[in-house]
Amino acid sequence: MARILARFASTTERTRFPSANFLSAAAISGTAATATARTTTTTFYRKNILNLTADELANLREAFIKVYEIRATDDRSYQYIAGIHGLPAPIYCAHGNPLFAVWHRPYLLMLEKSLQEQVPDVTIPYWDWTSPTTRQEGIPKAYTDEKDESGNDNSLLKARIEFSGSNFPETSRDPGPLETFDRLAELVKQAQQVDTTYSRYSSALESPHNGLHGWVGGTMGIVPYSAYDPIFWSHHCNVDRLFAEWQAAHPNIVPKEEAFNGRSIWTTPLTPFGVTTEDVWDIKKLGYEYLTDEAPPAASTVAEKFSGTPVLGFSLASVEPTFEKAELEFQNLLHPRSSCEIRVFLNQPDANANTPTTGNEHYAGSLFLFGHGECPGEAGHCAPERGPIDQFDIRRPSHVQPFNTSIDVTEAIRKLAGADEVSVNLIATDPKGNQLTSPGTDFEAIMLTTL
Repeated sequence: MARILARFASTTERTRFPSANFLSAAAISGTAATATARTTTTTFYRKNILNLTADELANLREAFIKVYEIRATDDRSYQYIAGIHGLPAPIYCAHGNPLFAVWHRPYLLMLEKSLQEQVPDVTIPYWDWTSPTTRQEGIPKAYTDEKDESGNDNSLLKARIEFSGSNFPETSRDPGPLETFDRLAELVKQAQQVDTTYSRYSSALESPHNGLHGWVGGTMGIVPYSAYDPIFWSHHCNVDRLFAEWQAAHPNIVPKEEAFNGRSIWTTPLTPFGVTTEDVWDIKKLGYEYLTDEAPPAASTVAEKFSGTPVLGFSLASVEPTFEKAELEFQNLLHPRSSCEIRVFLNQPDANANTPTTGNEHYAGSLFLFGHGECPGEAGHCAPERGPIDQFDIRRPSHVQPFNTSIDVTEAIRKLAGADEVSVNLIATDPKGNQLTSPGTDFEAIMLTTL
């Protein structure tokens, strides 16, 4: 599975999406009995640690430094959150049982939200330890460098372990042989192919997860101490990514009828987070997704997006040739006042309204938008950003609220197999086929997803 995102400069104010919920800070910290839904303004993207920009890596390190500095008695601190997994007692982590995969999801969110309180928009990156790079190099340099780019101590190298009675003053590592990764990758491949039950999948995924902990060694190889190591979070972020990919490939496998300790896994509380498996099953509702890579956009204004020249290019290096489906998703798409069609052409930079759509292997598909006409209300009634102001606001959001929608580009991408890069051209036309450079719509991002 691959997800490649191109984010464009926003031409509109950030919008509210009542349907995109994530767990409140109270629920994540365990101070509430159930998850509380509220509106969120954006989706956060967790990226491969190897693909972080210099600024993104610097922000991540700064966020870790700041949570390190919070006193341990504060439930937002690194010491408090790391201790939930193991020591000091009680030990809450779910290992050796079906809750393994799902329990670590709110645990990751708990730290991520604390990091974002310190440095907005920071996300936990994932370390893909099944990748060829890891098989050759081992732990990413972001976690092994002694110093950061400014010459300061690297906050991702290690962390203190401060609870009374600890056997270790700080985290340590003792990596094993690189050949181990070949076996771990094969176990992951087998786990991702499980098509029976969630419980069986979780168990299959836990084995290579365990192997990675043991390979890193040191305190990472000891359950009660492992979460104090900064690399623990990128390791488990990768486990969660694999879990999310398995969910996407097996949407009909949901553990409603599966039991653990005499209770449905679906409704089992994930202690101490105050949430259930059902609450955290869908990562989109939690406000985040995983990215394989990002593609730099070649357009910023609406006129440039629909000028007929390529708006972006996707590298296909990370797309497995055996993919079954490919989708092109438009994110935060605005409703136009007048109906229009958006035609998508791949690797055809000279496309225009007269370019054939029939018998043209470069034509990927069309998106038809239904015009909403003039606003029937007073000023602000049709503002796209109008929506609930808090969790108690039961008024309907704007009927022209931006939305996400996709077109199936499977056959078009397959026909371009072997191409290193795919350029995307967007041609907007009115219902008569006349080309439009200002179709009255806009979007913030385009994502190519292959399954």
